[in-house]
Amino acid sequence: MDTCHRHGQNRAGEQWGNERGATLVWAVLALLVLLAMLALVLDGSYAYGQRRRMQNAADAAALAGARILGLNGNDTQVGIAVDQYALSNGADEVSWSILNGRTTVRVTAACTFTTFFAGIIGRPQMTASGLGEASLEYLSRADNLLPMAIEDRPWVFEQIYELWNDDLTQPGNFGWLDWDGVSPNAAELADNIANPGNSGEWGVGDWVPGCPGENVSGNVRSAVGGWVGHHVTVIIYDTLQQTGQNTSYRIAGFAEFFMHGYDLTGGDKRVWGHFVRWVEPGQGGGPNHGVSSVRLTQ
Repeated sequence: MDTCHRHGQNRAGEQWGNERGATLVWAVLALLVLLAMLALVLDGSYAYGQRRRMQNAADAAALAGARILGLNGNDTQVGIAVDQYALSNGADEVSWSILNGRTTVRVTAACTFTTFFAGIIGRPQMTASGLGEASLEYLSRADNLLPMAIEDRPWVFEQIYELWNDDLTQPGNFGWLDWDGVSPNAAELADNIANPGNSGEWGVGDWVPGCPGENVSGNVRSAVGGWVGHHVTVIIYDTLQQTGQNTSYRIAGFAEFFMHGYDLTGGDKRVWGHFVRWVEPGQGGGPNHGVSSVRLTQ
């Protein structure tokens, strides 16, 4: 009886030991699963944040590169801008290309980072990347305009031109514009020249009222003189109608004019300067007169 009793105890002990071993195995497996889930949650969340950061870096770099294209920059200048913006936003690898007839910049930005727990499952490091693409679009709508209409001609960038040299756009109108079309006068014109923000927004195809007469009062001359050595956006027109105070100009596009000087006295009234390429906020989709906006397209 005693022998049988001891044998039963041994079998019970073995069974208990086996159960403890199995429980330990399951505990280890559960711990591994828990660590894997922790790695998935923490490292996955961190990886997502890094991907967003690289997307922002790629977008910023693409916009910067496209803006340089809009300013007629070369490939080296585009590359400098792309690298600067991508690296300053946390990327450690950058690649880029110019597409679509030099109107688009595509950038890939990437970074490699150390994981918190994923090393347990063989992923001590991960790489996040973002793809950004930005394109130039020539303005179809713009604001902050100098109240000056310039005829649509094949103007050459950087070449100096004299405008209005005995060049009446219409009888009784030299090309000054009146934004509201209500009782235009020299004081209002001078204020609109000095403050382009008065223009409001205009679009290709709109008709803009002219400002009749020469309106070359002292205030007008002083306001024009404030733009010497600076550039400002002007309207390019392709068609005009009527004469004098009823003159209006149809907008064909927008250009950026850098003013070198002016002479609004005597019979030979003129301003002179050159056209430049420029980038500013505005709605795209217009003809190419050198003023463009930049937007993300990827």
